[in-house]
Amino acid sequence: MRKVLFLPFFISFFFACEDVIEVDLPTSEPRLVIDALIGFNTRDGDPITVGQVKLTLTAPFFEEEVPAAENAVVEITDEQSGETFALIETEPGTFTSGFPELQFNRDYTLTVQYGGEIYRATEQLNPSPTIDNVVQGDGFLFDEEEETEVIITFTDLAGQRNNYLFSFGFDNFLVIDDEFFQDSEITFSYFYENVEPGDLLPITLFGIDTEFASYAELALTQAGEDGGGGPFAVPPATIRGNIINTTNTANFPFGYFAISEFDAQLITVE
Repeated sequence: MRKVLFLPFFISFFFACEDVIEVDLPTSEPRLVIDALIGFNTRDGDPITVGQVKLTLTAPFFEEEVPAAENAVVEITDEQSGETFALIETEPGTFTSGFPELQFNRDYTLTVQYGGEIYRATEQLNPSPTIDNVVQGDGFLFDEEEETEVIITFTDLAGQRNNYLFSFGFDNFLVIDDEFFQDSEITFSYFYENVEPGDLLPITLFGIDTEFASYAELALTQAGEDGGGGPFAVPPATIRGNIINTTNTANFPFGYFAISEFDAQLITVE
């Protein structure tokens, strides 16, 4: 299941000889990749903090498996209270529990200890609007039989410049800048392919800052539509995130640490 907002390029390679060609690709020492997105929601009454910190290592170009960076120590510190929260490794290299209850206008520092080195990034919680409405439409871009239109409406946060990240499920993402609809309501269409009646489509809206918006756009562009992992995939070129190796600055990591308020809606395909 994939979106059709971005058109992939298909390249066919034809070989006219039977000789085996060996290509020596440059290799380098594996680098740590830290993909960390923490979400916060209070719209249903009780505050909810959910998220994931995923640690992997870069791999050679032709490797199919992405190795997990196991047995790291991962913590989040509330810089105002000084309290530190140890996250729990629920799968190899993946931490999904132990997050603090977040508050606005506070600095939170992610600290990762791995391989004898310490990695850090500090961020604040970014606000998000609610999703006003999600309905299924009957429009299409190219193929009426294969495409399903979903129409999303939300209202921009007033009085400030904003950036948003939409997740449409199935590793499909969209970054939006409010430059042309500040302080206004906006309605837009998103098109799915090959979904069936009864399928449940999750749509999530994150509030993000300008720096993460730029990072996500570059990562999505380089990873391509089917790159997998969206803005939290390792792109083919070097895109520096906001995480610093405080032990050895030359051994910088890939990835990003973001904290976002979010709103989510579910729609069932008719």
